[in-house]
Amino acid sequence: MSKHFTDIKSKTLPDSEVEITGSISLEFINECRKEAIKELNQKVNIDGFRKGHIPEDVLIKRVGEMAILEESAEIALGKEIYEVIKETKVQAIGRPSVAITKLAVGIPLEFKITTAVEPEFKLPDYKKISKAIFSKIEKIEIIDKEVEDVLEEIKKHNLKPDLKEGEDLNTKIRENLLMEKGLRAKEQNRQKALEQMIKETEVIVPKILVQAELDRMMNQFMDDVSRAGLKWDEYLKTLKKTEDEVKAEWKEQALERAKAELIVSKIAIEEKIEPDEKELDHEAKHILEHYPDADPLRVRIYLYTQMRNQKVFEFLEAQK
Repeated sequence: MSKHFTDIKSKTLPDSEVEITGSISLEFINECRKEAIKELNQKVNIDGFRKGHIPEDVLIKRVGEMAILEESAEIALGKEIYEVIKETKVQAIGRPSVAITKLAVGIPLEFKITTAVEPEFKLPDYKKISKAIFSKIEKIEIIDKEVEDVLEEIKKHNLKPDLKEGEDLNTKIRENLLMEKGLRAKEQNRQKALEQMIKETEVIVPKILVQAELDRMMNQFMDDVSRAGLKWDEYLKTLKKTEDEVKAEWKEQALERAKAELIVSKIAIEEKIEPDEKELDHEAKHILEHYPDADPLRVRIYLYTQMRNQKVFEFLEAQK
């Protein structure tokens, strides 16, 4: 894979953080222009045109060259961010904070990445732990009562099951229940393996990681409250707690999650586990097609972490 960045420098910051600066070539930003126009085509509303079908000249006239440049820069930086981090040999963990520090027509893009770095710690025998947990194959069974309960729900809500020609409803329900139980069992085993690794790992977790986990937990909880039709401030009143008090209660859980992320990240480094670049590109495009207002860079960072973690767990499950 060709490098599209230069002038990479890194410096150590307090609290286990590193700042990386550099620039991305004008040629690569221009390469990303076509993709940027396509993305903007999905976001912009222009009377008389459907989203995604706006002629390029009309779109450029409406949004302006600077908006296209900004979108191109976000895409270019999203594609290169992890290559930049690898170039510095910094053992980055968590989701890096990324800022464009200089952007103008006709010149390279300049950026700054701030990331937490992996503290020194020794991994437990993760292969042995995984083998002990994933080698235990528990037989999953579905009893008739479970099938009957689903049938009752279908009747109660007047649902129309989506069946193929000649497919039996009872058999289909049983297959779906087996699949659901299998997925739950897999998730439970993954959690058991992680919990055992956490118990056997001594590490000082950077504050930035714990805070990031707390923020994610809080954002998710606020979204859940909003979807339930409640206002956040009013919900806090019913709890008789402040937002800071809720966060304080969750701090230990956030610490455990951050510790788990450190362990998974270090296993990925030890075993040289990386997401497939083409698969990452494909998934990022897929999400942005469905959520055109999403930040391309954040989407790519999120997907990288999710796909890498999935590959780590697949590796651990193969130890059985």
